[in-house]
Amino acid sequence: MFKFLKDRKKKDNKGFTLVELVIVVAILAILVGILAPQYTKYVEKSRKAADASNLENLVTAFKTAASDGDDKIAAGTYTITIADTGSKITSGTGDSASDVSTGEGKAGTLIASYAGSDWTGTKLKSSKWEKTADGSTSTVKAISAILVVENDGSISVTYDPTNIKEQTSK
Repeated sequence: MFKFLKDRKKKDNKGFTLVELVIVVAILAILVGILAPQYTKYVEKSRKAADASNLENLVTAFKTAASDGDDKIAAGTYTITIADTGSKITSGTGDSASDVSTGEGKAGTLIASYAGSDWTGTKLKSSKWEKTADGSTSTVKAISAILVVENDGSISVTYDPTNIKEQTSK
């Protein structure tokens, strides 16, 4: 009865048609177009979080060195800066600030004992740090922590830009 079906050769369908492939490529292109901006936003957010974490680790190393009974860090103002070129610590403020990253008995040498000898090689990963002042926003090339060591050994820390923690969550 259905002899005509048995005699017919089956068509060899062992692949995809061009139309099916074009549709799949179009769908993938749409997905990439939607997801790529989100991906770059998350990458930048992770870079900022890494920068903030690196700065916080250096601050912790400084505090540990300052509180160690064997080592002495003189009372004063210190600034730990992470920039595109690397990290450094300065003592003093303004024009009277001097680099104390290296040298015998200096704060930088004491930090190296807690943060590792290559701490000065820590560089910024993100180039999109912003500083807000007087209602205007500008991009900064470095982030820093200002540490004030009092005569009684207490240490207070302020950050520049002041909203480092907020910027890592954007």
